[in-house]
Amino acid sequence: MNYVEPPPDPNMDEKKTKNKFTAVKLGALDESRISVQKAQIRDVEEILELVNGFAAMNLMLPRGPQYVYENIRDFVIASDRNVPVYSLTETREVLHLIVACGSLHVLWDDIGEIRALAIRPDYQHLGLGSKLIEFMKKEARRLGIKHLFTFTLTENFFKSLGFKRQARNDLPPKVWGECSRCPKYFKCDEVGMVLDI
Repeated sequence: MNYVEPPPDPNMDEKKTKNKFTAVKLGALDESRISVQKAQIRDVEEILELVNGFAAMNLMLPRGPQYVYENIRDFVIASDRNVPVYSLTETREVLHLIVACGSLHVLWDDIGEIRALAIRPDYQHLGLGSKLIEFMKKEARRLGIKHLFTFTLTENFFKSLGFKRQARNDLPPKVWGECSRCPKYFKCDEVGMVLDI
């Protein structure tokens, strides 16, 4: 039996979404507070909350649990070591608030897509997006990927990291695989950008 889960409703009330991101008192943020690492199954719920919070504001595409579970190996997270979320009693491990995430999805032998890059509002403009992209670039190089691309609404951010805007007709056909299932298919407002690594 193949279960296909519908994506979450992208038209959630924007007011609810703004309240969804509870404020975090940051204080002085030093580099040692933030840990960037590959995501694990236990991170799915927080990734969904982060991604779908921005999707509800029409800033990115919504994702369902099935998508994140099936692609968990693609995801990278950044967590704040000063904000414990809960403790796993058996392992005595304390889990910390996931403040940013992104994914590197391999499309073909030489191209990967940066997807689902999201940073909690309280942690934006602190360099976390750059750190996640750098982490994913290293992973892409390790895998032998030569080109990264993304569809984005934040062109200037990706431009600052060396990505170049690419005309839709110049993008390789492989990048359009998910577009037919996208809620923005007939009125896409995202920009395609490419980076050679």
